[in-house]
Formats: sequence, C-alpha cells, structure tokens
Amino acid sequence: MGLFDKKFCDICGEKIGLLGNRKVEDGNICSKCAKKLSPFFTGRKKSTVNEIKDQLAYREDNRKNLESFNPTRSFGYKTKVLIDDGKQAFVVSRHSDFRADNADIIPFGQVTGARYEVEEHRSQKYYRDAQGRSVSYNPPRYEYSYEFTVKIDVNSPYFDEIEFELTDHRPDSRYCDAYRRFEEEANQIVTVLRSGGAQPFMQQGSGFMGAASAAPFGQPFGQTMQQGYQQGYQQGYQQPLQQGWQQGYQQPMQQPMQQGYQQGYQQPMQQGYQQGYQQPVQQGYQQGYQQPMQQPQQAQGWVCPACGTTNTGKFCINCGTPKP
Repeated sequence: MGLFDKKFCDICGEKIGLLGNRKVEDGNICSKCAKKLSPFFTGRKKSTVNEIKDQLAYREDNRKNLESFNPTRSFGYKTKVLIDDGKQAFVVSRHSDFRADNADIIPFGQVTGARYEVEEHRSQKYYRDAQGRSVSYNPPRYEYSYEFTVKIDVNSPYFDEIEFELTDHRPDSRYCDAYRRFEEEANQIVTVLRSGGAQPFMQQGSGFMGAASAAPFGQPFGQTMQQGYQQGYQQGYQQPLQQGWQQGYQQPMQQPMQQGYQQGYQQPMQQGYQQGYQQPVQQGYQQGYQQPMQQPQQAQGWVCPACGTTNTGKFCINCGTPKP
C-alpha cells in the first residue's frame, strides 16, 4: 500500500482525507472518530481498533448518562470541576456546556490521588536605548508569572490522569490577592477529591466553613465563604462571648464587688474615719485649740497711768512706765 493510497476508517468505514488519518496500533481511524474519544485519553497510537471501539461505546453511554447529571457544586474558573452529590461523581470540562462537550463522568471511587503544582515562569525585561536597540538592564530585571495546575489520578480503563490549568490568568507575584485566590481554590479541589466528595465542615459555631465546602453550582465561591464566615463568627464567637460575659463575668463580678465594697471598703472606712480621724480631731480641737483660745480671753490688762495705754506686761509698751 503506497503512501498516498486511499485509506478508510476502521471505525465508521468512511474514506479518510489527506490530512485526516489518525493511526492506531493495527489500523486507521478518521479525525471525526478520533474527536469522539475522551479528551484525557493519550494512548491512541498504542490502542487496537477493538479497544477504540470499546471506548467509543463507553463515550456514547456517557453522553446518555450526562442527561441526568445535575451539578450541585462547582470549582475552578476557565476549566471547571462540577460535582453531582447525588451521583457521587464529578466531571471536568473546559466548555460552558459540559453535556455538549460529553465530559467524562468520573465516580469518586475511581479517584486514587489529587494534587496541584505551581510553576514559576520567568522572563527577562529589556528597554530601548537612544538608538532603538533592545538592551538588558544592569543588573538584569525579570518578570514573573505563576501557573497553577491540578492533577487527578483516576482508575479508569481509558485514562489514568486528568490534568488541567486552574489559572484563567497567571498572577505576577506570590504575595498578591490573585495568587492566594488560586491557591485557596486549588486546595479546595484537592481536598474534596481526596475525601471522596465529602464536605468536612467543622462543628457548628467554630467560625470556619471547612476545606471542602464549595459554592453551589452557579454561585460564586467568595459569597459562600463570606456568608459561612459571618454565620460561624456570630454563632461560634460573638453570641457565646456575650452570654458567657454576662453569665460568667458580669453578674458574678457585680455581686462580689458590691459585697466586697461594703464589707471590705465602705464599713472599714467609716469605722477608721471615726476612730482614726474624727475622734482625735475632736479631742485635739478641744485640747489644743478651744482651751488656749479661752485662756487669753480670760486674761485682764492694766491701764498706764501716764499715757492711758492698755498693757498686759509689767511695763507700758508706749512710754515704759512700770505696772502700778
């Protein structure tokens, strides 16, 4: 058979065009049949025609099963992980219409591992000099971007790994909000797949939603996180704190403080004031002030016969005449 001989698809029997041939281990298939294979399937060239037929039959059954697949939770951005909690299964689709895309339905029981990787991309920066030439900075300067990739290991007859880029745009720093957002979303996906789709919420009132709590299908993840944080804060911290303060601090403190103030401060102060200040002051006033004041009032003076000045001493303070 020559290079340019006409070939026919071993699946559908149609003639294969010049650029439409897709080789398999023991034959040829057309590009139309090859597009029906799972997007995660990478072993076409090592597969036989019968193995390709088996996979295409599985893909048709998968298309029918997608009609009853109803996502209840959603992860990701451009490529999404859609979870049907009723079926305990998920799909990974790059398209908005996952049914038209015939996304593979994967039961959680087939997941054997999940992880994410962050790849740093670096490119050197240049500037234009006066002659318009591209010149490197001295020292060199670089621009950075970070790519988040999620990898899911599965035990499937047709593929063993699902890999997709999580980032719809690549952040330029490890310390920006976008980087933290992708890191949080990647952790959410890995956690929920490793746990078999479970939602490991912590106890009510803890103030934390749990690592695998995703947004309902069609609802942004940030709103769900904010609502859960507010509810958890109020139930798990604010209300118990107020109740505990009133019951365990305010009331017990008021009673001992009132009793202790009366018994340990007010009454001793009154007694101490009477015994240590009021009585001594009264006694001292009577002994040291009232009596001396009375004595000078009782003393009588004499009138100088020479000048008529009143005196209390032995000599007149005006003319010096001795007391008669």
